[in-house]
Amino acid sequence: MARTSWLLALAAALVAPAVSAQEIKKVEKLEPVVVSATKLEAPAAQLGAAVTVITDEDFKTFHYESVTDALRTVPGVEIQRFGGPGKLSTVRIRGANAQQVQILIDGARVKNPTGGTFDFSDLSPDLIERIEVIRGPQSTLYGADAIGGVINIITRKGRGPFGATASQEAGTHDTLRSRAEVSGAYRMLDYAFSASHFETTGQFKNDNADVDAFSTRLGLSLPWDSSLAFMGRWNDSYTRLPIRSPFAAPQPIGPLLDENSRQHSQTLATTLKAHTRPVTWWESDLRLSRFRNRTTFDDGPDTGVGCPNLVFGFPCEFPSITTVLRREAEWVNHFHVGRASTSSLGLEHIHDEGTAEVSTPFRARTNTGAFFFQQQFRVWDRLFMSGGVRIEDHSVFGTVTTERGSLAFVVKETGTRLRGGAGSGFRAPTFVDLFFPGFANPSLRPESSFSYDFGVDQRLWHERIRLGLTYYQNTFTDLITCCGSPTPAAPFGGPINIGRARAAGIEFTSEADLLDTLVASVNYTYNDSENLSTDRPLPRQARHLWSVGLTWEPVKRLSLFTQVHTSSRQFDTFGNVYNTGHTRVDLGGTYRLVDRYGFLQALDATARVQNLLNEEYAEVRGFPALGRTALVGLRARF
Repeated sequence: MARTSWLLALAAALVAPAVSAQEIKKVEKLEPVVVSATKLEAPAAQLGAAVTVITDEDFKTFHYESVTDALRTVPGVEIQRFGGPGKLSTVRIRGANAQQVQILIDGARVKNPTGGTFDFSDLSPDLIERIEVIRGPQSTLYGADAIGGVINIITRKGRGPFGATASQEAGTHDTLRSRAEVSGAYRMLDYAFSASHFETTGQFKNDNADVDAFSTRLGLSLPWDSSLAFMGRWNDSYTRLPIRSPFAAPQPIGPLLDENSRQHSQTLATTLKAHTRPVTWWESDLRLSRFRNRTTFDDGPDTGVGCPNLVFGFPCEFPSITTVLRREAEWVNHFHVGRASTSSLGLEHIHDEGTAEVSTPFRARTNTGAFFFQQQFRVWDRLFMSGGVRIEDHSVFGTVTTERGSLAFVVKETGTRLRGGAGSGFRAPTFVDLFFPGFANPSLRPESSFSYDFGVDQRLWHERIRLGLTYYQNTFTDLITCCGSPTPAAPFGGPINIGRARAAGIEFTSEADLLDTLVASVNYTYNDSENLSTDRPLPRQARHLWSVGLTWEPVKRLSLFTQVHTSSRQFDTFGNVYNTGHTRVDLGGTYRLVDRYGFLQALDATARVQNLLNEEYAEVRGFPALGRTALVGLRARF
């Protein structure tokens, strides 16, 4: 915290004289348009939910290595990566764990039904138009696993004449990143394609990562305000896993190294969308999606390390091949009464199947059908109300009903917005919970929750200062925990519904245009969580999170940035120990080398230094993060 305070004080001292000398003028900030909160495009100011939008401009400005690096700036969101680049990366929101947060790509679910999480290392930060983060329960629109919130990654649409971008970066740990994109629009057709390659040797022996990715969006504009769009993302990750989890608690601060563990993951997510609005009072959206992931894990015997699994008759290193497939179909109809009212009715079907081979083989298949209704009212362009209900039927655990309501009131004269909402949610048991051999419990109930939040947003100084404050509270019941009494189906004991927990906290956001070329931001989250069954904090959840940013354009061709991320210590159930907190400082910038020369539109030199102070820390205890790293490159736009 001392480092954070020192950096903020220094920034304030440097800019204070300049700000007083500047002519104060109103800054027009375009209100971000959000789709995920209501399944209709709506300005963020009209939503009762707490929303953060990360744009493609943010990726260009900060040169984020991954999607999770961009998400670190969002209040209420905590990132945990198990080591260096390419390693398992998960997201928590407001005390909800990674299984209780819904992850979407272009509106389609991409979480793995086997373990119930999404590994963000399987998603390259290419061709992203924006990322919408909706905090708070969203099960009314998105069903299971949206207790903590929803993160929707939206693929960029091609616009304007043909254009292309190519970049090459190189840095420490033999890191290389190559990207190429083309996009544009021709008459009724819009198109965008990207391909990328990333490789690094990492910080340890057997720490390599190689990632290849391809993304596309093809769109067709049709008469009667209609359109078709196809989005696809393919990711191929080959990752070495240098850290061997210990056989005994507690988890050590330093890692136990593994010389031959490796994993290969292939992911393909495709979505086809159709939209029509032939009359002003009715519009309809149809979405068909497919998600497939195949993960192979292999780890040969390690020299000098025993194999306690042999006592139980299992293979020593649990080699596995896991394949999951999800198909979704969604049809939503919106009925408008002028601008005052919109009624939305949706039908959805989800088919999940998974197969595990080699050490612990099993095969699973589930089907889910859902109906949801949402009603929105807009009164005098000041009061915005929304409410909805969802009925979801699962082929294993039955029917679940969830509800949500929210409200936003805008006082335009003072730049104030009051907002709040409440709702119920649930987390579905995973394939491992229901079908894992020797450990499953097919009679599990879904985890359930009730959450509410309320807050205020305020704009000051001719909209140069933008502030937000939110209080939230979540309660969780029927949490799935390990382990119950042995049964014939689960001789080692299986998961049971006995857990109870709560989380409450405050989110503070601030952004200030100190100059026309200098922007500062400070985001803070206080999260007080407790496992009511054990009287312990919820695992791997920091009580205090800070994110501080500063962007500056000292001259026309040069832009610079600094970001500081601070996390307090976290409780870890593996050994009942605490993981120490940390402060990470990142900085970098972009310099325009060439501006419009022949067919070359721009040539930029880019740089990013991560963990500038070379702090030793681990986001997950026992899996150390990288020390100081640097990445420099060239980016050409044609």
